[in-house]
Order: sequence, then structure tokens, then C-alpha cells
Amino acid sequence: MTRKKKRGFGIALLIFVLLFISNFFISYTVDVKQELIINASIDSTWQVMGTEFDEVDLWCANFIESEAGGSEKFNGIDYSTRVTVTTKGGNTQALDEFDSANYLLKYHITEGKPGIAKEASAVWSLVDLGLNKTKIVLEFKFVSKGWIGLLVSGKVRNGINSTSQEITEELKYYMENGTAHPRKIKSLK
Repeated sequence: MTRKKKRGFGIALLIFVLLFISNFFISYTVDVKQELIINASIDSTWQVMGTEFDEVDLWCANFIESEAGGSEKFNGIDYSTRVTVTTKGGNTQALDEFDSANYLLKYHITEGKPGIAKEASAVWSLVDLGLNKTKIVLEFKFVSKGWIGLLVSGKVRNGINSTSQEITEELKYYMENGTAHPRKIKSLK
């Protein structure tokens, strides 16, 4: 092998090693926030969104099954995780905070997050607007890992944005009509 070919091979190997090592340090954060005003009291909305957090499959098309898990950690509920089956597979969401007084809950996915995810978490909250009106605020955070995570972060943002918009619309429909959104009903067939 000539000296020029050895040098070229050495440079190519160095670039490969640097790319491989840097893959472990690269991450990209996707933050998505959805807000929607609904015609329902904050207490009745909190009952469905907060206290019945484990029953999201009753009104949200994205969730096929959902059940409570984990031991009691917070006042107001007797569980600390939600185990779900979604259209993209199963996962477990562990509650990090559950605050009935301030209508706020936080959770992170402990099992079932995509392979490109370092972290996947959410904050769901409600704001009382009076006169039987409530603002739903859903905030999702997804931290990707590696070059692939960085490259697909735009697609991830679009997916989270679309899903969170559907969740708020379906909660609004459920709270205002007392029945599941047509999208949920269609998903049951």
C-alpha cells in the first residue's frame, strides 16, 4: 500500500471513529406545547385528565388500552404509573408529580420509548378561565440521542405535534359531549 493510500485510509478511519464517538454525545430536544379552551369546569376536566389518568383509553384514540400500576405516591390517586398500549406499541409512564390543588401532573416514559430517545416526558395542566371554561395545556419534551435522532427530529416534532393536537381535541370533545370523539369510536372498530 502506498503512503498516500495509507494516509487516506488513516484519515477515513479517524473520521469514522470521531463520528462513532460523537454519536454518544449528540442529542436534540423537541418541545411541543398544545393549548385548547374547552367548555367544561376545571374540576370535571381534572377528574378525567388527572384523577382518571389511567383511563385515557376511554376517550383518546391513540390509546388502545390503559391501566393503573405502581404503588400510591401522591394524594388523590392510588397509583403512580400508567401502563398503556398505543397505536405505536406499549409503554409505561411514571408520574413524577400529581398536584390536584394546581391541576398539574408530570410524567416520563420509563419503558417503551423509541430507541432514539434519551428522554420522553410531559406536563399536563389546566387553567380555570371561569364561567365553565378551562384551558388545557399539554407540553411534551422529547430528547433524541445520536446522529439518527438528530436527523429525524423534524419528523419526531411533527408526530408529537399531531398526536398532542388530537389528544386535546379528543379531550375537549369528551368533556363537552359526554362521549368519545368520532376518531376514538372509529378506532374501536
